[in-house]
Amino acid sequence: MAIDIRPGQWINVTVTRQPRAAGAMKTLARLLQMDKVARKNAARASKARPVGEHRRGGRMWKDRPSRVPAVSTHPGASYRIFASLDVLKDLTSIQKYVQITPA
Repeated sequence: MAIDIRPGQWINVTVTRQPRAAGAMKTLARLLQMDKVARKNAARASKARPVGEHRRGGRMWKDRPSRVPAVSTHPGASYRIFASLDVLKDLTSIQKYVQITPA
């Protein structure tokens, strides 16, 4: 990384380009979901999703709709995450798609 980030700091991660590789896209989305605001929005959306029920084989089954992504991986999206060792390792693998600054 161009900037010296130590574990235990809060950092701002801004998406500069959208990854083409599926693995890089999943890593980026997983890291951005560690933002406190994104987690709070995901929990709120989880409670608001309707859960339907139907009978199947004499038992009640629950129909849960798919989860809506809580983060945007489009260029310009910015999130604040805690820089732990595993986060820093993942950030080095996708560093060409993000800009990292200390918070």
